Amino acid sequence: MLPQYNSGAFPSGPVRIHNIEVEKRDERYGFQPDVEGIMDNGERLLIEFRVSHKVDGKKRQIIVDNHLKCIEIDINYQTLDRIQLKEFLTDTADDRKWIVSIPSLQKPTGDSFSFGKNPMYEKTRDILKEIFDKGTIIIHPYCTSFYHPDNPFDLRQLGYDVCEVNTKYHGFKSDLLLYRSQEENKGHISINIRGRKRNAGFQYPKGLRIIDVIFRFFGSEEYTRQRLKEGDLVDDTDMDIKYFGFKE
Repeated sequence: MLPQYNSGAFPSGPVRIHNIEVEKRDERYGFQPDVEGIMDNGERLLIEFRVSHKVDGKKRQIIVDNHLKCIEIDINYQTLDRIQLKEFLTDTADDRKWIVSIPSLQKPTGDSFSFGKNPMYEKTRDILKEIFDKGTIIIHPYCTSFYHPDNPFDLRQLGYDVCEVNTKYHGFKSDLLLYRSQEENKGHISINIRGRKRNAGFQYPKGLRIIDVIFRFFGSEEYTRQRLKEGDLVDDTDMDIKYFGFKE
């Protein structure tokens, strides 16, 4: 399934591809697309799969300068199940776009500072893991039905007993990844220490719930321990808690 492009210069919707070749180097243009084939209209179609990096500047420039038709498909958050992956590629136009130009660099939007390499980033993550290992983490999702903002939720009481550091779930990296070891539906929760809010519309895997702990200010280790005392994640003047993927 091909994505829409607002100028009408590119096809969209379902398309059949013939003469498919995988990772065949194009000697004329000097690069190797992940997949290429011929569409019903006789035009060549290139496909790049995004796993860890976007199509780089040099390859992108070759595609644009030579008016090649190429789509980039982001498969970072897709399951490895063969049937579901086939449905994603053929039945939807999600997470894919035409390679049409070199994107201009944009300054990230959102509140607060960037902590860069501030050592308190990892220290805060480790403090929160230590708190969970010795006790629990308490959350307050702002939701309207099953969860209620006035009722805190103790993750230990909800069955969460595993907390892993710097772990990926379907390609999404978490500072702390929590899940239930004793249930088939593990209900993964990603907790991340950040210095700013995420940009609107960011993507993450289906089935993952995210909690961002956003610091406007990093104090000393002692100060941080006091603010995270007993693992109760609540907003204050220097820290915001944001929830994604929880039931509404």
